[in-house]
Amino acid sequence: MNMASILTLYSIIFVILIHTKAAFVKVQCTTESVGQYGQQSLLDCNVKHAEELSDFQIRVVVWKKEGVDEPVLMFNKEEITSQPGFQFAEPSWNNRNMNVSLLITNIKVVDSGAYTCMVIRNTGDDMSDTNLKVTAKYKVPTISSIPEKITLNTGGSLICKSDGGYPKGEIRWFDEYNTDWTKSAKMEAKQTTSGLFQLSSELTLLQGSVFSKYICQVFNASGGKEAETTFDISDVINKNNTIEEENSRTELPFHFVARTVVIGSVIIGLLLALLISKRRSR
Repeated sequence: MNMASILTLYSIIFVILIHTKAAFVKVQCTTESVGQYGQQSLLDCNVKHAEELSDFQIRVVVWKKEGVDEPVLMFNKEEITSQPGFQFAEPSWNNRNMNVSLLITNIKVVDSGAYTCMVIRNTGDDMSDTNLKVTAKYKVPTISSIPEKITLNTGGSLICKSDGGYPKGEIRWFDEYNTDWTKSAKMEAKQTTSGLFQLSSELTLLQGSVFSKYICQVFNASGGKEAETTFDISDVINKNNTIEEENSRTELPFHFVARTVVIGSVIIGLLLALLISKRRSR
């Protein structure tokens, strides 16, 4: 079935469903579903019918996504057509199966939105709406500093980054005493071609007001904390002190030897002068 035929059929079905009262058929869908990016997601829909009906058959099923012209899945005249990644939840589905749920096999950001399931049977027709929300968890953040080495007495900046999340999240900053410094930071959020977000936040540290620890936390769009990373400035200071101590230990033998040589030379000079003086006196 070509695109023009599908759109024509869809238009006819839509008109029928609007003007026909569904006395014997009811399509019931779950109001909302949440799908994890890259995973499978189920849009649950079932057809209900009057108990006295015994001979029933589904003639047409159309799954339509809001904003998309072509149906993502359609059953008509014993033929199932679908876009890649969409299928009936039951692989062996047939026209007597009341479970018309839609399975999305690999959730993407573009799959989020409103869907409509329309069903025509030999005893009536109906439609129902459902909504899909897509979420993706942010990765553990990383922290870098400008300059590379920051001490308690110097200023600088800390940059925290995290990506791979959806919807748009937030980065917050805390010090070792759990004081919130988020308002002092500047955050940017960029959406990649996949629809996922990259978050970056820069916290400026003023000279003389630096704490020994800073914590970068990533929160999702619902306000839930997903991950955090700690930047320990005291470790940088200890590392610098260790290097200085090692340099001092390396320089100590050199100074000691130099001083010994000088003192020895002076003593030898004095002894030689004394011997020469005695010989002259004789």
